[in-house]
Amino acid sequence: MVDSNNCEKTEKCPIYSGILQSNEILTQTYKKLFCESGSEGKSKCKRYQVARIMGVCPPNILPNTHLTADEIIEKMKAQGL
Repeated sequence: MVDSNNCEKTEKCPIYSGILQSNEILTQTYKKLFCESGSEGKSKCKRYQVARIMGVCPPNILPNTHLTADEIIEKMKAQGL
């Protein structure tokens, strides 16, 4: 059963699935702050913002990157993604 506070994109999110395996504490912190905090977490997550607009987000983007969603999207478009 999916928790209603969890982001619906967790199943395909590399952050949630453990791309940062070398840093379990950071992974758990991201999960708590962004993935498992309902609409408040999603509203702060750059990965969610980009994926909502573009359908996908590059795997190397962290939820709290200093880039804006618009900057990430522009870079994606420049790379033909």
